[in-house]
Amino acid sequence: MKTYYEILGVKSSASQAEIKAAYRKLAKQYHPDAMPDNPKIKEQFQEISEAYAVLSDPDKRKQYDYYGHAAYRQSAYARGYSDSASRDGHCKACARRKEDSEETIPPRSIRIAVTLELEETLKEVIKTVSYTEKASSSSPGKVWEFQIKLPKGTYEHQFFYLKDILKNETDFFRKQEDSLSPKNYIVVVLLREKPGFIRQGYHLHTDVSVDYPTLVLGGTIEVPTLEGTLCVSVSAGTSPERKLRILNQGLIRPRKMGGRGDLYVKLHIRIPDSLSPGQWEALVQYQKALCEDGCSS
Repeated sequence: MKTYYEILGVKSSASQAEIKAAYRKLAKQYHPDAMPDNPKIKEQFQEISEAYAVLSDPDKRKQYDYYGHAAYRQSAYARGYSDSASRDGHCKACARRKEDSEETIPPRSIRIAVTLELEETLKEVIKTVSYTEKASSSSPGKVWEFQIKLPKGTYEHQFFYLKDILKNETDFFRKQEDSLSPKNYIVVVLLREKPGFIRQGYHLHTDVSVDYPTLVLGGTIEVPTLEGTLCVSVSAGTSPERKLRILNQGLIRPRKMGGRGDLYVKLHIRIPDSLSPGQWEALVQYQKALCEDGCSS
């Protein structure tokens, strides 16, 4: 897999002027209008444009250099961000990463991304990740697959040395030891958003629809969590759109922070699509009772 620098044909230390000049040259050479009969030209042009969009933006370039090619791209896809939102998200994620740990990824490390579901952070989990060696003129790049074991409480952008979490036997590192320039192989954790939940830091937000009688009279409702359904009491006279806070049902925080985030549940009134004759009559009588002062029903 080529890096953005390799796609543009520049060094990682290239100036913005050099990056811009390289992009203009390639964009002119590989523009779809220049070779309309080449079916692959559009894909190449998009690849060049993507590389320039990242490297020409100082913030994006900084995040790209920090996380590495695979981790940077997977992070954007896992979150489903647009370019602008991805930049903001990466900046915030970097800030959280620095707060979470005093350690930083060693320079010139090879980064391998692993994506976890939110619920997978609550337990020890075994995942499979892959790394593709850079191809050379004499041999194609070999694809290595590793089984890794991640501990309970893993958080976004936490990183591990591959050797420390490796579960399967492999001669990969023996081969690396024979290399003239051995490198650190780092696994960077990414999180995939879960439908029905919005994540803010280590807190989660969700919505639940509740019938009108329960809001008025009080009762118990079912609330979805990362670990299943939880029964929660609702007080009588609860207003629609109110938020309930359920402690310790968010994501596990890093060890130095301790504990877990919370789950915030926004209540919405549920209007039934249809009523039985008895329910309809009961609702009419209820409406009449509210209008005993003479209002029309």
